[in-house]
Parts: sequence; structure tokens; C-alpha cells
Amino acid sequence: MDEDMHYNKVEDVVGSHVEDAVTFWAQSINRNKDIMKIGCSLSEVCPHANSVFGNLDPKKIYGGLFSEDKCWYRCKVLKIISDEKCLVRYVDYGNTEILNRSDIVEIPLNLQFSSVAKKYRLWGLQIPSGQEVTQFDQGRTFLGSLIFEKEIKMRIKATYQDGTVIAQAEYGSVDI
Repeated sequence: MDEDMHYNKVEDVVGSHVEDAVTFWAQSINRNKDIMKIGCSLSEVCPHANSVFGNLDPKKIYGGLFSEDKCWYRCKVLKIISDEKCLVRYVDYGNTEILNRSDIVEIPLNLQFSSVAKKYRLWGLQIPSGQEVTQFDQGRTFLGSLIFEKEIKMRIKATYQDGTVIAQAEYGSVDI
């Protein structure tokens, strides 16, 4: 873990996905326009793009057809499950889903840029190792009620090597 030069810097974000009782994804409020532009670009490009075949590059960003709303979002392939199915992470939101390869397409270079969402962990809290994550569903639900689609202030404490930001979260006068 790096104590970084952004220590105690405050970012205004909107929660986009809760991973567990202490980990979630959020988007900088300053990037709201980016999200709209990305969505418009993907809706024009992806329906006509080639589905992916052969080897998938874990560093590359693709277009993925989200099953819930049938809209296109940028994604990275986390794991190839079978010849037909892949686990992807939607990079601008943080959520994951198993997609058919036919729902994953190549996108142009102008859409190959860093994700809008960042992964955050609440400062000073951790889930004990060896615990079943399902035992923490209530904590995950509670965290979701505090941060999902809400404007929150993140006070940066440190950043892990994988890019996860350790931060203190505040919603209004509530220290999350």
C-alpha cells in the first residue's frame, strides 16, 4: 500500500456498484459528461461491430451488451469461462456479468481509455479472511443504501498497487 501524495485529498463521487460490505465502485462527479458521451458513442458503434473470437486481451477494453437494459457499455474480460462465455467487468461502473462472446464486441481506439469508475475500500475496515462473503450480504446491502447513486465525499487515505483507493466516505454529515 502506498501512502500517496493525494493523502486527505477529497473527491466528490457517485456510488455505482457495491462489491462487498467495505468495497465499492464510484464515478467522479466531474466525469458525468464523459459517461453520457461514452454511452452515445457505444450505441452508434457497437451494434455494427464484430463479435470477439479467438484470444481475448485482458488489457483491452471491449463493448459489452448488458443483459438488464440491453445497452452497450465498455468492459474488460476478467475470465474466459468456456468457448462461449466470459466474465466481464463494466469498467465505467464496476459491476460484473457473464456474457456470451456474441455480446462482446471490438471497439475503436478512441474508446480505449481509462475507466470512469474507481474501486474504493472503506478506510479502517476489513472483512476477516476465511469468512464466507455471503455472511456479509447484510453489510453489502447496508453499504449500498448509503452510497448507491448518491453523491459522497471520499477522503483519500492511501492507494493499493492494484489502484484500489482506501478512503473515508462521507454522505452529508454521515461518516460512512
